[in-house]
Amino acid sequence: MGRTSNARQLLLNAACDLLWEKSYHSVTVDEVCARAGVRKGSLYHFFESKSAVAVAALEHFWQTVAQPAYEEYFSESFPPLMRITRFLEWLEHSQREKYRTIGKVLGWPFFTLGCELGICEPVIASTLCKVESAELRYFELAIGDAIAQEVIEPCVARAEALSLRAAMQGILARARILGEPDELSPLTSLPITVLRLKPAGKVLALPQDEGCCIAI
Repeated sequence: MGRTSNARQLLLNAACDLLWEKSYHSVTVDEVCARAGVRKGSLYHFFESKSAVAVAALEHFWQTVAQPAYEEYFSESFPPLMRITRFLEWLEHSQREKYRTIGKVLGWPFFTLGCELGICEPVIASTLCKVESAELRYFELAIGDAIAQEVIEPCVARAEALSLRAAMQGILARARILGEPDELSPLTSLPITVLRLKPAGKVLALPQDEGCCIAI
């Protein structure tokens, strides 16, 4: 039983990496099995199709990488805009680490896979929509707190969260297209460039990036 469970874990890890590094259409079942060191028969023991592997891999990435990062960096123990900046710092750092490891800027897997597939794979699209909704909620809550604390001008929190995430994804996509990690640099300044800070708001310079200030 231990080996069977390990095989599934290896397949999920391999599928996560390959879908992030490449694309859904370019990744094959054989490639996933080869990366995992698992026979194809074992893959079909756990998953009925390539799309089922992709859905399980996306859910695995959310549960083991993305959601823990959101929970950590969007902790309510930090001021609202600092939550967003801390997450964006982690995002930039993780992208640069991937670049050092595999020589590519990868972008965010949920976004890049969603752009590739659209609604062509309904089951995958449904999973991506759920993840997107969960991700947006972290930003929306932080912006809502910033409004309540009068750090930023009154606005519709959801609309501002959508704008901020669109800017974030645009930066990631541009860096991926150009293959240039330095294109990621504007990420951490997004809270003060996209949101309308109140003139009387206090400003805190972050030690990680002396050029970046956020309101608290």
